[in-house]
Amino acid sequence: MNNICIIGAGQLGSRHLQALQALSIPLNITVVDPSQASLQTARERFEAVQGSANHSIEYVQSLENTAHNFDLAIVATTSNYRRQAVESLLQYCTAKFMILEKILFQKREDYEAVGKLLEQKNCKTWVNCSMRTMTFYADLPSKISKCPLTYLVTGSNYGMITNIIHYIDHIAYLTGCYDYEVTTGALDPKPVASKRPGFLELNGTLTAHFKDGSHATFNCFEDGDVPFLVEIHSKEYRCIVRENERKAWESSPKNGWQWQEVEAVIPFQSQMTASLTENILQTGNCPLVPYEKAAKLHLTLLEALSEFLNNKSGQKFDLYPFT
Repeated sequence: MNNICIIGAGQLGSRHLQALQALSIPLNITVVDPSQASLQTARERFEAVQGSANHSIEYVQSLENTAHNFDLAIVATTSNYRRQAVESLLQYCTAKFMILEKILFQKREDYEAVGKLLEQKNCKTWVNCSMRTMTFYADLPSKISKCPLTYLVTGSNYGMITNIIHYIDHIAYLTGCYDYEVTTGALDPKPVASKRPGFLELNGTLTAHFKDGSHATFNCFEDGDVPFLVEIHSKEYRCIVRENERKAWESSPKNGWQWQEVEAVIPFQSQMTASLTENILQTGNCPLVPYEKAAKLHLTLLEALSEFLNNKSGQKFDLYPFT
C-alpha cells in the first residue's frame, strides 16, 4: 500500500484528506495536526464521504513517533508553520514526493533553506497553484500561441494577496515566462485583517509586468459586491471568466470574434487532490508548478509587497504577513 501524509488538518488539509476517499487504490494515510479539534473535524469530513477502497488512517498530533517512509506528503499548514512542518517531516520520515500549499513561507530565507533540504532529501516537490489542473484554464495554451497577454482580475473583497499567486502562476504557465516585476503604487496603504486570524490582506490595484511583454492588473475593492471576474486577452484569443457561475465567454478570429458561452468548472480542492495523488503515485509526476519555479514567482511578489508595507503602511515588518 502507498503511504500518504497530510500535515495540517485545517480547512485545506481536511479537504485534501476528504479527496482521498475517491481513490480506488488502498492507502495508508497519516494526518498530522497539533490541534485535536482540527483532527476531529478532518476525521468527520473524511468519514462523511463514501469511498470504494479500504484505506487505513491514523490521526496524530506529532510526527516524532510516526517513522514512515511516505510516497507522498501534502503540507497544508499556514505559511508561518510550513518550513517547520517540512523540516520536521524530513527529520523523522522520508517522502518521495511532496505538495506544498501556498503562500509558501513568511521569510525570504525559508525559500532557499527548504529548497536545499528538498534537493538534499531527493524529494520531488510541487506547489498547489491549481489553475494548471482546471480543465478550462489548463486548456488555454492550445488556444493562445505564446505571445504577450493582457490579464485582468477584479472583484470585491476576494482576498487578493492570498489568491494572486494562482493567477501569476497561470500567466507563467500560459506564456512560459517566469520573470516579472511588480508595481505597488496603486495599492491601499492600510493593510486589513485576513479571513485567517493573524494574517493581513491588501486591497487596491497591483500590476505585474512580465519580461515577454505580458502584463496583468489585479484590482480588489475592500467593500461592495463587485462580482469576481477574470479576463485574458491576446491578439488571437480573449475570454471573460465568471468563476462563481462556472461560465466563460470566448472569442477569436476563428469565429469572427463573436462571443461564445462555454463551461468553466472550477472544481473544489476535495475534487482535485484525488487526480493529483493518482498521477503522482502512478507516474511520479503531476501538472502543478515545480517548487523552484513557484519559489521564484513567490519571491518576486512578496519582496515587492514587503517593501510597500514597510514604506507606506506606517508599520515595519520583518516577514511576509500573508498566507
